Amino acid sequence: MDDQWLFRHARNVHSQKGEDGIIEKILEVLGTKQGWCVEFGAWDGEYLSNTYNLIANHGFSAVLIEGSAERVGVMTERFRANAKVIPVHAFVGFTPDDGLDKILAATPIPSDFDVLSIDIDGNDYHAWKAVSRYRPKLVVIEFNPTIPSAVEFVQPADMSINQGSSLLSCLCSRKRRATS
Repeated sequence: MDDQWLFRHARNVHSQKGEDGIIEKILEVLGTKQGWCVEFGAWDGEYLSNTYNLIANHGFSAVLIEGSAERVGVMTERFRANAKVIPVHAFVGFTPDDGLDKILAATPIPSDFDVLSIDIDGNDYHAWKAVSRYRPKLVVIEFNPTIPSAVEFVQPADMSINQGSSLLSCLCSRKRRATS
């Protein structure tokens, strides 16, 4: 079996490491032509975005979440004419008071939306682990690539730390959630 087949589809439209092409291919395999996406750590909604291509070129609806008021202002202006994009000014945390479940509850997004992109430079694992109400079909999550793939490492749940977690930890988190 060719375990590298997906990497042949890597291509950047606005993403950083080929995610745009890989996401397109996964959605093609899933049979998803249009739908909903969520990105937090969205910056201005376009810069190094894993969802901008879906919004601009594939007609996706989106919830774009960013902690910087200035960047949310740019994002709001960028998508002013697109009623399918909901910019949100918030920091996504990992408690019931600041987690993704609470933030998305204020939007019309379905619980089984299509793509979730998590890029918050550190606590990505904890933010993802805290999601319980929503079940995205595809999750793109930032991990620390300097940690060997066979190592399970999770940084402490602390917003002042930016170590990130290992790929194995991010994969194991989902498996644990699926069985609990």
